[in-house]
Amino acid sequence: MSKNLNSTENLHKGRKFNLLLVEDDYANAEFVKIIFRKENIKIFHVLNGADAVDLVNNNNMLDVVLMDIKMPIMDGYVATQEIRKTNKDIPIIAFTAFALDGDREKAIEAGCTDYVIKPVNKEKLINMVKFYLAKIDN
Repeated sequence: MSKNLNSTENLHKGRKFNLLLVEDDYANAEFVKIIFRKENIKIFHVLNGADAVDLVNNNNMLDVVLMDIKMPIMDGYVATQEIRKTNKDIPIIAFTAFALDGDREKAIEAGCTDYVIKPVNKEKLINMVKFYLAKIDN
């Protein structure tokens, strides 16, 4: 992500964006919902990768995916690989506590567009999501 956006910047002039949050941890999901409450972004929330794959494959209205990596049923790596079989364009941001050497590369190799480590700074996450949503507007 090269463009630095201010989280208060209104990029979308009334357009409502749709973010798919793939997160099995209630506290993390609530955090994301709260920080995007004032943004022009509707949050769709699923608890595992299998549900994420189904939702992305059956809904062309999603604009960006925030993908946890460690989840039940299907992890974020496999879910991302499955999504990429049918959708090469949707931005998928790995949203993970995995912060060891090589974890970012593993997420990118799986097909993630970007990577952010939990716990994440609220402004950093908002700016990253807005960066990918701004590309949709252009």
